[in-house]
Amino acid sequence: MVDSSIETKLNHHLKKKEFTPGIQFVLAMTCSVAIANLFYDQVLLSSIIRDFSVLPNEAGLLLSIIQIGYTLGLLFIVPLGDRFNRRNMILGSMLLSAFWLVLMTWVSSFVLLLIVGFLLGFSTVPAQIIIPFVASNANQEHRGKLIGQLLTGIFMGVLVGRVFGGWIGQLFDWRAVHWTAAFILLSFTGYLFFKMPEDQAPKKSSYIVIIKSLLPLLKNEPVLRETMILGSTAFAAFNMFWVPLTLLLHGAPYHYGSGLIGTFGIVGIAGSLAAGFTGNLSAGDRVRHWNLVALTTMISSFILLGLGWQSLWILIFITFILDVGSRMNMTLNQGRLYQLDPGKHSRLNALFMVSYYLGGSLGSFFGSLAYHLYGVMGMVLSGSIALALAILYVFLKSAQRATMRIHS
Repeated sequence: MVDSSIETKLNHHLKKKEFTPGIQFVLAMTCSVAIANLFYDQVLLSSIIRDFSVLPNEAGLLLSIIQIGYTLGLLFIVPLGDRFNRRNMILGSMLLSAFWLVLMTWVSSFVLLLIVGFLLGFSTVPAQIIIPFVASNANQEHRGKLIGQLLTGIFMGVLVGRVFGGWIGQLFDWRAVHWTAAFILLSFTGYLFFKMPEDQAPKKSSYIVIIKSLLPLLKNEPVLRETMILGSTAFAAFNMFWVPLTLLLHGAPYHYGSGLIGTFGIVGIAGSLAAGFTGNLSAGDRVRHWNLVALTTMISSFILLGLGWQSLWILIFITFILDVGSRMNMTLNQGRLYQLDPGKHSRLNALFMVSYYLGGSLGSFFGSLAYHLYGVMGMVLSGSIALALAILYVFLKSAQRATMRIHS
């Protein structure tokens, strides 16, 4: 009885230690530096083109390969968190990411660069393992807030990756960016090895069973389907703005260089931080209403873009409110998922993020195409249509629930 009592106190102490402000901050920063791996090379393509003597469209293939690797990692690695210890998975994926970052600077051909880039994307999943790790081990009353903090780290990683990659690459070269990123990852890995607590969530017995359960999970969880639709359409609209923004700022009337264009991401960081309050809203009864607020905020930014894109201050404001709405929508969606069964968190997150990044990939493609064909009005129309479909979906689901309540 004495030993049992001591063990209970130790477990309680470990669980409390897990959520100290210091650990929360480091995990959020880990999400940031991990997800940034996907975005460094977006602003380093000119250096890569020069070093490997490839055409611009061939160099662009590297970005697609990294994204494909990441999507497959979300689908096949992240669900493993419901089978294996997430702590070990986080540390292992961070070590692998650092290794691939360095190896990319050593390869002698562009084909090898593509192969290693795929492996980098495939291993760049620590952030999407950390979120279900924290959600499954957190007290329910603090879960929404903690997830909101981690998502802040992810959003900052997306935007800081562009800023950091742009300036370091301009001052030195693309290899210096990779080496610095690898060093930062290894530093965080060493700290977490000693400070991160064990994963106490229940586990499944078979990986095959987990993979086979993905489709039934999609069929049986209406909240998952709803968040996938709202998340993918919103991220598509987000990329319909951010991807053509580089071309917009490079042309008249701005004529900005790559350094200033990358620095523009700081506005997006400010918007993401401003939406940090939304973490606790995901546990409330009116979460769908807040989703509607987020989507309406985003669509209003596209409307304003069509009216005032030639003014720098208006463009800065547009960027700010777009990122507020996007971050708010993302936080609400993932917060809703983590109200579901903790034993399914990794699989729920994997399915959600696969749809999220597929939506983002389509948004990048159609946003670039729309800008190429119609300029700024192409950005406005494509982003507004994507968000209007999401808003229409919310209204239809609300009407359906109201009808069901009347008949019941």
